[in-house]
Amino acid sequence: MKATVINYGVGNLFSISAGLKRVGFEVSVNSQPEGNEDLIVFPGVGSFNAVASYLSSHKELLEDLRKRGTYFLGVCLGMQIMFEEGTEGGLTKGLGWFKGKVDKIENNGKDKLKLPHIGWDKLIVTDLTCPLTEGLNNQYVYYVHSYVAYPEDESIVRATTIYGISYPAIICSGNIVGTQFHPEKSSKIGKIFLGNLYRWMKK
Repeated sequence: MKATVINYGVGNLFSISAGLKRVGFEVSVNSQPEGNEDLIVFPGVGSFNAVASYLSSHKELLEDLRKRGTYFLGVCLGMQIMFEEGTEGGLTKGLGWFKGKVDKIENNGKDKLKLPHIGWDKLIVTDLTCPLTEGLNNQYVYYVHSYVAYPEDESIVRATTIYGISYPAIICSGNIVGTQFHPEKSSKIGKIFLGNLYRWMKK
């Protein structure tokens, strides 16, 4: 299966490309989709407002591909831009595929929360029937972020992580998948997730 990693001017393109190749995808990196790929990947390093101009100029194409059934994977920032808006760098419109907002991690505890949240944290799978989450419950994955998604529809959440608050770690609806963690930096568990994605798409 063919995957296109989108180069929108930010993000670690090599790592996510290598991770996808390891589980069987044929991968290319382009500034826009080719239109014949099985999977389009939004990489995950950067800020929400930094990709605003890319989204505004490619939104129609991306929406058309989504409606045609092309699969999408958003990693960290790439997941966040699938929501309606984000506050990082000023209020910025996203793709609006999921209802909700991306905002800074709230601190509901007594201790001061260090941001960005960097390091390994546990996945809590909330949908054990989802093929994307197979083998992931209570496993540790790698995060680098200060912002999280606050979805209006909790049914899209397949796994969560707790840091200050409980927030979505994996979301999925139809042909759209997002992870707040970085599977390409999450060693064996990241590879399991990408392998799950590959097998899920191939069915």
